[in-house]
Amino acid sequence: MQPEGTTAAVPLAPGSATVAAVPIPWRILIITLLASTLSNMDQSMFGYAVPGIMTDLKIGLPSIGLLISASFAFAIIAAPLISAQVARVGAPTVLALSVAASALFVGLQAFASGVMSFGVARVMGFGISAVIIPVSGAYLATHSPERGRAMLIAVQQCGYPLGWFVASLLAAPLLQSHGWRATFMVGFVVVPLSFLIYRLLPRETSSFTAAKSASAQAGLKSLLAGDRARITLTFGVAFFLYGGAIGGTSFYLPTFFQQVRGYDAATATQVVGLSYAVGMIGYMGAALVSEMWLSRVATVVVWLVVASAGLLATIWLPHSVHQDMLAFGATTIFFYGASSIMLTALLEYFPSQLRSAAAAVAGTACISLGFVVFPLITAAAVGRIGWSMSFSCLIVPAVLISAMLIGSLPRRR
Repeated sequence: MQPEGTTAAVPLAPGSATVAAVPIPWRILIITLLASTLSNMDQSMFGYAVPGIMTDLKIGLPSIGLLISASFAFAIIAAPLISAQVARVGAPTVLALSVAASALFVGLQAFASGVMSFGVARVMGFGISAVIIPVSGAYLATHSPERGRAMLIAVQQCGYPLGWFVASLLAAPLLQSHGWRATFMVGFVVVPLSFLIYRLLPRETSSFTAAKSASAQAGLKSLLAGDRARITLTFGVAFFLYGGAIGGTSFYLPTFFQQVRGYDAATATQVVGLSYAVGMIGYMGAALVSEMWLSRVATVVVWLVVASAGLLATIWLPHSVHQDMLAFGATTIFFYGASSIMLTALLEYFPSQLRSAAAAVAGTACISLGFVVFPLITAAAVGRIGWSMSFSCLIVPAVLISAMLIGSLPRRR
């Protein structure tokens, strides 16, 4: 791949020779951020369309929940299988095809005649889209300088909130003027943009492709070979617990604020929405701390420990809307901000040819498993011990154990 930007000489040690510094891959960052934003925009349309879907297709909320779980379950299978193709055809091809295929299935949801056809399109589209984050993250990490890599990945992961924000701007007028089916037709607009993504992403060099192909012959078993097994399993369990903590709260927070705090639906939505927006600070903050002061692992541990304390405080202490906004807003900075630096830490523990597979298996697949399991466990616990005790006994310990697992990782050479 041709270097992007200028190249500066960096001394190795006093009196030693110099080597060319790795330039910041601006083009890769911008295009992968675009891919992530477009994909999250497509997938988030489902959330805005749920009321219309329930009315038109005559299904209840339990069916919607089952559909969400099925989507994440399929992502557990799809993400590793698709990401493994990076070693054969390259990250640009996998990214472009994944964006196009997931967008196509999103568009097809607009023409679903029943629950079965809608469910298949939803599950397929979401499962394929799940590969975009690990592949784009690994691709960016591979072509980034080590110093500054965490910040670049943090910016790239902002595609998640950006996608939801853009979707909200499009969904409101479409729902009002044309109904819920029109929101999914946005996917058809994204399909041709995937070809632009492919054209603009730099190709890898032949030597880099050869290294990936050699690794592909060993398959995903390479992640469990020798010393890598401990690293893969540790990250996998940590991501499962962390993803479960997010999945076990994010679906239910509006209900928590309504039933526990007594807020109306509009106020609960305002509290959650504003807090998520504030949480974007955490992406950049974690990256900056890991670049300037702490190691990647130490930053993850600090962010997760503070997040667990913030969650506990948010559950029990606030007694007003403003207190909830302050408490939960501060918590999201650490709770969600930890995700970007966790991914960076994971990627840097593996060689470049294994990063896509590692991010998909130990990252995306395990996070998706957490999203499948924890919402079901939390819902069952709430019926027995209530919201506050369920969050305190399930979610907070999951975050703390995740921090302990990350902290137990061997020092990276």
